[in-house]
Amino acid sequence: MCQSSKDGLGLLQEKVSILHQVEVGPSYYRMGLAFPELAERAKPGQFVMLRVSDRPVPLLRRPFSIHRPVLANGRIYGFEVLYKIVGQGTKILSELEPEDAVDVLGPLGNSFSCPEGIRKAWVVAGGVGVASLYCLVQRLTASTPVETTVFIGGCSSTDIMCEPEFRSMGAAVCVTTEDCSLGEMGLITSSVEKTLDTSGKPDVIYACGPLAMLKAVGDIAANHDVACQVSLESAMACGFGVCLGCAVEKARHPGTYFHVCSDGPVFDAKDVRM
Repeated sequence: MCQSSKDGLGLLQEKVSILHQVEVGPSYYRMGLAFPELAERAKPGQFVMLRVSDRPVPLLRRPFSIHRPVLANGRIYGFEVLYKIVGQGTKILSELEPEDAVDVLGPLGNSFSCPEGIRKAWVVAGGVGVASLYCLVQRLTASTPVETTVFIGGCSSTDIMCEPEFRSMGAAVCVTTEDCSLGEMGLITSSVEKTLDTSGKPDVIYACGPLAMLKAVGDIAANHDVACQVSLESAMACGFGVCLGCAVEKARHPGTYFHVCSDGPVFDAKDVRM
């Protein structure tokens, strides 16, 4: 089975400049941060905690997946976060401009693992869950490529991110929207099941998105005896296991809990009760 790997290199904290802030869809933004040391250290699936304002409100940091490195002339200058405005913190973040400073802590959490010998992998991205999967697809399709299919789903076409980038990496891409404004109509999990019926099963499935989607993907993987790693999205106050606010129940030991920030965010789908 696929296991998640811990980053033993320690944490970095620094107040860094915003390189760019680009609106890529209604309420969706890509923000680049000038932090090359963190970008070079980060692994697919890890995240950072950002203090979005020096004002008293909002007080707590916000978690954001490390989306992809920022490159120029072959050098890493920083990294991007891809986010959606969902509340006060992300609204404030979207109003910041290049050269403004953001306090960054990371890289945090564990990462997706890519075991040697896998030949076929599926990546399932629901909405802004795609943010944590970009670097994973880069790794899968790199110098020793894995046959990779990316499933991207959302309510409408405005929720579909990164499709051209995934295709340019050599991945096959299947898009589903609930309103049929792009790709096939329906839920992303229906597309996964349909592809299983027509193309056979992969060696591993990776997924990030809403909890209901992750549960459905985990059930599909279990029913077809496919290894499955899921990245859980959770509200966090600290990011490293102190506040204990991001608990998720252990599937094999009911009544006991993992913490998404320190034990995850990546888990074997069979290990967590979703």
